[in-house]
Amino acid sequence: MKKIYSIFASSMALLISIPSALAHCPLCTIAAGAGIGVARFYGIDDSIVGLFLGAFIVSTALWFNRWLKTKIDMPLQKFLMVFASFLLFIAPLYLAGIINSFEAVKAVPSLSMLGLNVLGIDKLLFGSIIGTLFVFVSFNLSDHIKRKNNKVLFPYQGISFMILTLLILSEIFWIILK
Repeated sequence: MKKIYSIFASSMALLISIPSALAHCPLCTIAAGAGIGVARFYGIDDSIVGLFLGAFIVSTALWFNRWLKTKIDMPLQKFLMVFASFLLFIAPLYLAGIINSFEAVKAVPSLSMLGLNVLGIDKLLFGSIIGTLFVFVSFNLSDHIKRKNNKVLFPYQGISFMILTLLILSEIFWIILK
């Protein structure tokens, strides 16, 4: 337990030391929550909203990673930034009650502590996980193509891959949920 507190304290010290314009903005989380509320008002399924939230999570993480790479460059840094950004977005949404249908996984206490569940997962959380994973892969695919060819194939390649990924996934979710 002492180790958890020291990790938490170290994380908080790091977050406090980063200038607010360069840190993960709490206002972004509030805006994401408001966007979810508006989407719910118009009847858009939470899983589709989650896809776009996942894209926002990845975009925020990659933006922060680009800045951080000028200061620190470590293995798996991009993945760790995406994971941290995911947690920084999802935790407040859970605490605010926007993500709320968790059923405890009794067989694996460490998973139930984090609120992760294999069955009965919240639609918004499910969409966010899928959106985060697929958009992260689409950006990495774009980067791979750019490295292989020493140039992009067309202007705005990365954002185009992301939008195409979101459109395909949204259509799949829409067909399944219809």
